[in-house]
Amino acid sequence: MRKLLIAVLALAAMATIVGVALASNVYKVHKASTTAKGKGSKAHPIPTGITLGFQVADSDPSKRGTVVEKYSLGAEGIVTHPNVVAKCAFSDMDNEPTVPSKCNKAKVGSGIVLNAAGASSDQSFAASSPCNLQVRLYNNGKGMIIRLDSNGQPPPPDFSSREIGCLLPIATSINGTFVKTTIAGLPASDFRFTVPSNLKHPLAGIDNSIRESVTSIVLKTKTIKGRKVGFYEKIGCKGPKRTTRGTFVTEANASQPAQKFSTTKQSKC
Repeated sequence: MRKLLIAVLALAAMATIVGVALASNVYKVHKASTTAKGKGSKAHPIPTGITLGFQVADSDPSKRGTVVEKYSLGAEGIVTHPNVVAKCAFSDMDNEPTVPSKCNKAKVGSGIVLNAAGASSDQSFAASSPCNLQVRLYNNGKGMIIRLDSNGQPPPPDFSSREIGCLLPIATSINGTFVKTTIAGLPASDFRFTVPSNLKHPLAGIDNSIRESVTSIVLKTKTIKGRKVGFYEKIGCKGPKRTTRGTFVTEANASQPAQKFSTTKQSKC
């Protein structure tokens, strides 16, 4: 009997391990648009604003996704020029209760990020709490600072709500950089950043998993040598559709290594 019980427990443990291994995030870039018309070219760039949104879910809809640690977001033929906008230092707003007024001129965009927070040992939505944060984007001279705030508000009533609020008070920032790359055969600027531990795990044993992010970067220009140069610019697009790409790397944990995945969306040039 004892041997039979050990065998049953071993099989149950194996089933649990297999179940964890099979769990994986599902990613989608669901918003990708520009505010300026035209494709643009290297000879005649078109300054533009952009909107970018993505969603992350577990392959099991009853569970929140695995924590994502690294992000890379960019679009075919869209490049950046952070030197055309006033900049602010990451140290001016990292874990500060408010953003100093001297950073106002460096603000380039805003949006919202929807999260689900819960025990690392239980990924079910039933055991999770909504954590929706206000997003503000600031030029740092080499990329953007993502400022995240719960604004001292309680968590939303359910996961369908887009109200700002979280169980834990959050007022912190993520530092990101622009990296020259190629998307769909054309030059592009990837926005890359790594989520710090205090956001991935606001408390010991708690995971904060992203569900959706939507941000809009406004049109910002500066006249340089007689030409209006944009913070974001269009310099080309193959065919009638532009490829927007998101690349995501999950956090490695005790049950599985980090996983990397890229997804794209085709939208009007």
